Amino acid sequence: MKDKELLTEEQLDFLREMVNIGAGNAATAFSQMLSCMVDLKIPEIYFFPASQIPPFLKDPDRPFAGVSMNMVGDVKGKLFYLVPDGQKDRLVEIVQNAAPGGNEGGVVVDLSVLEEIGNILAGVFLVSIHDFCRLNIYHTVPDLRVDMVQALIDESIAITAAGTSQIILIESEFVIKEENISTFFLIIPEQKSIQVFADSIEDARKEMFGQ
Repeated sequence: MKDKELLTEEQLDFLREMVNIGAGNAATAFSQMLSCMVDLKIPEIYFFPASQIPPFLKDPDRPFAGVSMNMVGDVKGKLFYLVPDGQKDRLVEIVQNAAPGGNEGGVVVDLSVLEEIGNILAGVFLVSIHDFCRLNIYHTVPDLRVDMVQALIDESIAITAAGTSQIILIESEFVIKEENISTFFLIIPEQKSIQVFADSIEDARKEMFGQ
């Protein structure tokens, strides 16, 4: 690769495949947890500079519930699970009401449910990367904050991804009991981890496709 910070198109396609498999595993985990059918659709995966994150999320002043985790192991960095403020309460209500023993319309909204969702998503996505790329990557205990998206992620970007040219954003859509909720999963690798990640993806891709 000429630019060590960039993934090739072939590597990005391979990463998309890993993420889609992770989404399927996450949907299975949520279905078991809630005892109902859950679908987790991945409409798109985006790659862009850190400076473009707030505009990409449409409004840098728009409040989000943000679940943050550190990424440790062979690849280090930061993980964020972001839910728009206007949808966070509804997502929590749907999950709580769908869970065994849930009480439709009578459950007090507990935002810690979002930490559990972020924890599950981080786990399945990192397991998919491990299974394909043989990288040992773990995440720390999730931490929940509600703030403007710029306030949630700017400090992490400044510390973790200084000089990083590419950040990964996974836009996903939960479908639970015929209701759709759009959320975002953000992966910010440390600059020094990007080459490790890219090389592992390339090795796994060549092993699978023989090229």
